[in-house]
Amino acid sequence: MAAVQTRAFPTPVITSSQLKGALPRAVINEDVDCNAVATSCIARLQNLQQSDLTEDAMWRDSLSITGHQRTFNNASTILAVWNELRPNCKPYNFRLVPHTAQIFRLGPHPAWITVVFSFETNGAQPANCSGSVNIVPDENGDYKIWVLCTFIEALKDHGGYGNPDSLPDPKFAPAANLEDDGEIDCIVVGGGMAGLCVAGRLHALRIPYLVVERNDSVGDNWTKRYDSIHIHLSNSYSEMPFQRVYADKPYNLSSKDLAEGMQKYVDMHNIQVWLSSSMNQARWDEGTKSWHVIVSKQGQPKHIKVKHLVMAIGGGLDVPKYPEYPNRDQYQGTMLHSVDWRNADAFTGKRGIIIGSANSAFDIAKNMVDSNLSKITIVQRSTTHVMSSTVLYPIQDALYNPETDIGLSDRMSLTGPYAMGRLMIMAGAAALQAQEPHRYDYLREAGFSFHQNPDLFSNPVEKFGGHLLDHGSVSSVFESGKTKIKSGILPTSYTKTGLRFEDGTEVDADVIVFATGFRGNLRESVSSIIGPDTASHLDDFFGLDAEGEIRGLAKPIGHPGIWYFGGGTAHARFVSRTLAMQIAADLRGKAFVPYTATL
Repeated sequence: MAAVQTRAFPTPVITSSQLKGALPRAVINEDVDCNAVATSCIARLQNLQQSDLTEDAMWRDSLSITGHQRTFNNASTILAVWNELRPNCKPYNFRLVPHTAQIFRLGPHPAWITVVFSFETNGAQPANCSGSVNIVPDENGDYKIWVLCTFIEALKDHGGYGNPDSLPDPKFAPAANLEDDGEIDCIVVGGGMAGLCVAGRLHALRIPYLVVERNDSVGDNWTKRYDSIHIHLSNSYSEMPFQRVYADKPYNLSSKDLAEGMQKYVDMHNIQVWLSSSMNQARWDEGTKSWHVIVSKQGQPKHIKVKHLVMAIGGGLDVPKYPEYPNRDQYQGTMLHSVDWRNADAFTGKRGIIIGSANSAFDIAKNMVDSNLSKITIVQRSTTHVMSSTVLYPIQDALYNPETDIGLSDRMSLTGPYAMGRLMIMAGAAALQAQEPHRYDYLREAGFSFHQNPDLFSNPVEKFGGHLLDHGSVSSVFESGKTKIKSGILPTSYTKTGLRFEDGTEVDADVIVFATGFRGNLRESVSSIIGPDTASHLDDFFGLDAEGEIRGLAKPIGHPGIWYFGGGTAHARFVSRTLAMQIAADLRGKAFVPYTATL
């Protein structure tokens, strides 16, 4: 099996339901010696055999063995890849982390023994690494590895600066004197949470970098959106790297809370940010293996040479999508996208239409209700995935709460195969949903089309959203009786006073808000900076590939020296480690060679 170093882009996408894998049905007694079982299984990793694995085993690696982010299924495939790559990466010194072996149960079934271990590699890219195994007994009672996770912790031989979890030195200021015709190792385009996470990791590794942010203040990417916007997940889940910045904030962070925490993070670690600045152009120089970029710094053009570009400009969420309806020029009211909506104060007593039926649509609808609009119509174009905070929060809070170690929680929740995590979440969510079978009867009675698939993260990882997470406020949108649903009946044209629909009805509105999402293809946004010819070689961003990995996230995308970065809060925080280490390795002449064979 030969490693293939070139790939055809864009990578095909699949849905979560197409992923391979199943939860085990093992019976494990409470008196089993977990430590002895775990010690035996970890010892086998030095000379792994197919008989050490269950037939449906899964292995996920992040850089440590494959130099990539890969997930492999079934015992024969795992062993073939392991044996092919082991001579090059030279893994050794597999050691059980004391007191981590324990039984994990999802009800009476399934169950498995889980344990954490450490190891090292001594190949082209020496590193300290960690991992975990989930172990189950077969029909004969012999324990085998069902899930193997391996990931890189820190680079060796990097002058003491190989650990992206190290607390950044606030005295390190590589961009302090960067001016026209200067050089720097990395520019991070975009100073939202994702960009700042990468910047912090680069800072910890003492890699000269600069963040270019178009807004005037850190956090403006949140505070410039509608007033009622907030994070639907917890403050612990949404933390920045290194130290908590939201510990004194509410559970659900407002845009102001988010901005204050991001600014605190920048101040604490002296993150190098140029505000009111933008990257206007970047062109690759094959001779010098670098980018020649033009950055507008507060209106002044700066020509800079840079080895790596990290495109953290919103994951393709920077260009609003509008459905096109005829006779736009006839409508005499206010029409705008959710990105330009602030609040409903100017429309008290008037009528509103919201096109869309996910989180932003209901945030805006709640704001309209609170501002006493006389009539609100939500136009639902397709069935909406509804999930309740009473289901999601208990699952999330078990790992992310004020007492947990965020780094450890990230390793527990984000290093395993996505297929396994999905199945575990679905099992827990289904049990919790069964306790509230009539919770959303009022939505059904209102004519709202929805489903409650327990696959809670399918929408976020497959299409960056489009779901409705109810943290208790959705019902209040309907309590006043002012909100009506028009479901599955699409607009056909504007009228002078509103919209006409395909059933022949007309709805009048003084304001129409499009909560219809964004373009969602980062490659198209990047094309305007690096040029269409170069961008044509790049992968697309986001969506799942056949292994359950997110396309284009912190991995080679078809051209040297350029990376995509973005995603949800926890993903951005944790995967920023992986991206920073790849950049560090390349700059120091020992770039990771990713294993990209299609299996």
